[in-house]
Amino acid sequence: MFLHASIQWYCAISVFLLCGIVMLAQKSQADPLLNTDDATITAAHRCQLETAYSYSKADTWSYQVTPACNFSENLEISVGYHASQDVDNVHGFSTQVKTVLKPINHFWGVASSLMLSQDEQSQHSSDLDWFFNLPMSFNLAPRLGLDTNLGYQYAPDHSRLIRWGIAAHYSLSDRWALSAETYNQDRDAPFFQTAMHYNLIPNTLTLEATFGDRFNAFRQRWFGLGLSYTP
Repeated sequence: MFLHASIQWYCAISVFLLCGIVMLAQKSQADPLLNTDDATITAAHRCQLETAYSYSKADTWSYQVTPACNFSENLEISVGYHASQDVDNVHGFSTQVKTVLKPINHFWGVASSLMLSQDEQSQHSSDLDWFFNLPMSFNLAPRLGLDTNLGYQYAPDHSRLIRWGIAAHYSLSDRWALSAETYNQDRDAPFFQTAMHYNLIPNTLTLEATFGDRFNAFRQRWFGLGLSYTP
């Protein structure tokens, strides 16, 4: 039942974004605060660092640090640390491997990734969970970019979840860009957020600021700052 509902949400919002946001543009290489991944990886034999900090109206905060490297031609490996200050005081590590299945040529591309993560909540360790994801990216116009994700997550409590995400991107100039995203993280209403990107050093250092909330009556508003560095 939930599987069908998740896919219905995914398809409905995909159609909405494809038809209604025809002014969005190609995204930057890294978006540390966006949940929707793209179908690219770090350039061969190069590394990248993403950091992000979020603060919610409930006086809780979280941060993450994720370095990623591509030591070969088509295999990116990242290892991240994340922590949050809230009721559970969650912190933990994650590792991900990602490869491009079809490079983005002219119109679209697809990749695959597998992430393993483990959290500690209030000093109690949890088992590993894993998340398999298929990111797809589309270049719909010179200033139009769209990313979609469809994946499967297995949690330590043996729960299973179909995960999806959709993000559109608009390039205002060589330095400024805008993003709009919606995604799910659980079985409740989806989240949405908007982002502003600024290239402090083009193709090297990018600053990102986001504002997000949830599609229901229980407001979970948050603000975030992120930084990506690709030397």
